[in-house]
Amino acid sequence: MTQTSALPTAAPTASVDKNLSIIALVLGLASVVFGQTFLVPIAAIVVGVMAYRREPTGHAMAVWAIVLGAVMAFGWVVVGVLGLVFAAPFFFFGLF
Repeated sequence: MTQTSALPTAAPTASVDKNLSIIALVLGLASVVFGQTFLVPIAAIVVGVMAYRREPTGHAMAVWAIVLGAVMAFGWVVVGVLGLVFAAPFFFFGLF
């Protein structure tokens, strides 16, 4: 005669880690608030890509972090080009 346990055992649950995704999203949001820096958007993109590859449950947050970081980093490029376009006449015609 075999003896069985009367208490049911709990099935093992998968640990849902979204730490990188949350950090990436916070960096993406911080890049909007602190948009004058160039380091925060780049960090949001890098951590967002790492989170996208490692954490399948945090894809949405990682994608938002990548998008926010890219928009803010691209904003720096746009501001730099516009600054050169508006400042170029003063440099060229100011020399003569």
